[in-house]
Amino acid sequence: MAVEELLPGVFAVQSPVFELLASMFRLQSHERLTKGDFAGLAEFDLDLWVDRVRGTLPDDVKQGLEVFFDFESFIGLSMVGFAWKTDAWRSVDAFLTALRAASPHALFESFLQTGFSPADFPAVEDTERVRAYIARAALPPKEKWKLAYLYLEREGTKQQFITLVEQCNALYFSAEWDRLSQIQAANIAELRAKVRSRQDLKREFPYLYLRDAETRVVLAPSVFYHVDSLSADDGDGNFFITVYGIHMAGLWAGQVEIVPLLKVLADETRIKIIKALHGGEKFGYELAERLGLSSSTVSHHLGHLASVGLVVGEREENRVYYRLDVKRMRQLLAVLAQELGG
Repeated sequence: MAVEELLPGVFAVQSPVFELLASMFRLQSHERLTKGDFAGLAEFDLDLWVDRVRGTLPDDVKQGLEVFFDFESFIGLSMVGFAWKTDAWRSVDAFLTALRAASPHALFESFLQTGFSPADFPAVEDTERVRAYIARAALPPKEKWKLAYLYLEREGTKQQFITLVEQCNALYFSAEWDRLSQIQAANIAELRAKVRSRQDLKREFPYLYLRDAETRVVLAPSVFYHVDSLSADDGDGNFFITVYGIHMAGLWAGQVEIVPLLKVLADETRIKIIKALHGGEKFGYELAERLGLSSSTVSHHLGHLASVGLVVGEREENRVYYRLDVKRMRQLLAVLAQELGG
């Protein structure tokens, strides 16, 4: 799989590994992901696909998906950064080889590193500090207990995850990849035609977390993310990887549409996030802790607010800090007033 440079420092890739991980998250969390607002967009019917594949999965695979791809913790998705850092994103076989070669400590360290975790990441060998770190994570109690158990059983955790990836690849993904790769390639071709500058990039991806022109960005289209997205750091601060749903790019580019905007704002949690950001920028864990919400809930709602430009995320080292775009908020309120006859 080649890396295509769309702009200086902006790259597009097709990755079966990223798509496989997205498919596993989709199978476990389909009902919690965005879908109803944009029904009929996809040439790949996710509702039918999820129902069909779920009906073929053995119980041990379903249990594994629940462990690693739960909507509240989504620890399996942390492997996006791991796959990029180890140059194992080009094929599932290369990814499995990298997983087998990694130490249980290294894998669990990847599982813990998200933008919605406490900032003071501990050495994995320090049991007491890791336990304290998990206790402070923005996760429901059940997910904290699960992480603590996976930590204590790191060798078994590694093998369980490898087996799950092997099974999902064999049971459904390898047979789907040719069709998925064609859809991805078509999406990148559309992106190539639209994105000629970083301003174009921000128009197509208002949720991209770019603090300066030096940030190197990897864009990876995903059928299974549909109208959602996932961002990950490579761990060294060299690249920022965004796996984006193929119908996310340009969804609200240009003129503001009143109905989608109202749907984004018609949520109490999103209003609370807007109020919290009035006091200044915060990274994901701070928001989750302040609002008493899980990391996944905050991430989900931030994605919606960013999609209409109300919230801007900016990467600083291995954290994404979110701020309210007050100018954009006033613009959207003016559009609302005009459309409603104010």
